[in-house]
Amino acid sequence: MASPARADFSDMFIDPEDGMLDASQYLVDHTLGFLPVPSIITEPAVGFGLGMMGLFFHESKAQREQREAHPEAISQAVLPSDISILGGAATTNGTWGVGGGHIGFWKEDTIRYKVFGGYSSLNLDFYSLGGRDLPEAVELNITGPAIVQNLAFRLGDSNLFLGANQMYRRVETSYEGGGVIPVPPEFLDYIREHFDFDTTTSGIGLNAEYDSVDNKFNPGTGYNWSAKWTWFNDAIGSNVDYSAYKLTALNYWALSEKFNLGFRVQYDGVSADDDARLPTYVPPFIDLRGIPKSRYQGTAVAVAEVQLGWKLDHRWTLIGFTGAGRAAQSFGDLSDASTEATYGTGFRYLIAKRFGFAMGADIARGPEETAFYIQAGSTW
Repeated sequence: MASPARADFSDMFIDPEDGMLDASQYLVDHTLGFLPVPSIITEPAVGFGLGMMGLFFHESKAQREQREAHPEAISQAVLPSDISILGGAATTNGTWGVGGGHIGFWKEDTIRYKVFGGYSSLNLDFYSLGGRDLPEAVELNITGPAIVQNLAFRLGDSNLFLGANQMYRRVETSYEGGGVIPVPPEFLDYIREHFDFDTTTSGIGLNAEYDSVDNKFNPGTGYNWSAKWTWFNDAIGSNVDYSAYKLTALNYWALSEKFNLGFRVQYDGVSADDDARLPTYVPPFIDLRGIPKSRYQGTAVAVAEVQLGWKLDHRWTLIGFTGAGRAAQSFGDLSDASTEATYGTGFRYLIAKRFGFAMGADIARGPEETAFYIQAGSTW
């Protein structure tokens, strides 16, 4: 006879349909049930580190009543009404951060809300300042709180959402390299104006999204296209006046029962007056697995990435991916910018069938580095 502890573990973490590890029952039956997401940080921008994030999944009242009336419904994937997130991380170069957030899919997914906030101290290498490349990297410390919010409403029965976004960030930037700053004299005035300087960026904006994916946390088919514009101005508390744009197209196709293809295209841009001095953390960067954060920055950044998934069974999927990006100081300069390419491989495991939630890991090679990533939820 199985011990009570063994039976309880089996009831909570073993799927009776396939006998495999699954956290669905634990997440929905326990008030404090959460999915721990450990992170071994090998992000080249911040060095080796460890992190931990907890994901709390919340069913709606209707979902809970339906599951309790029909226990077999635990195997049917649903979109949770809410997800709460808490986490923290630290790395060997002195970077650390704590934060949390909440994601809501309300009124049968006709209203979507996201909020994330936290406090961090980041030591990052920057390879350009004032729109010009540096002969060698400058390590800067960026410390302060940040909060971002997004609210969107579904238009009728369509897949189109329209809404608004808000962002607030207060940052103190300082030089962390020690000794003489390794840049040409013409950069020193620019640098001195930004070191030990408190900068507040506060913005509001509009966003539109078309979302037809079959699963928010592990898409197999469908499209998620979005456009976001955010306006930063002293009228709403920002020290720096500029606008930020983001266009993203995520595409998923089922090639067969075993193979799925994902394709991501993204453009990030910022615009400001010619005499505006943007803080070092404002210009976007090439965001690809295998490339350090802030390694390739510009006021215009374009990225494309393709990912092929091979389903070994309903739980396990192997993936391979490759991507490329360009960063320039204007949209027109992108055609002449150098292309930075990456490639890698990884796997995903369906850890919570009730919510269609998968976890896994990737290893990626970029132009200069190899990095390891623990993934939770959709890659993009």
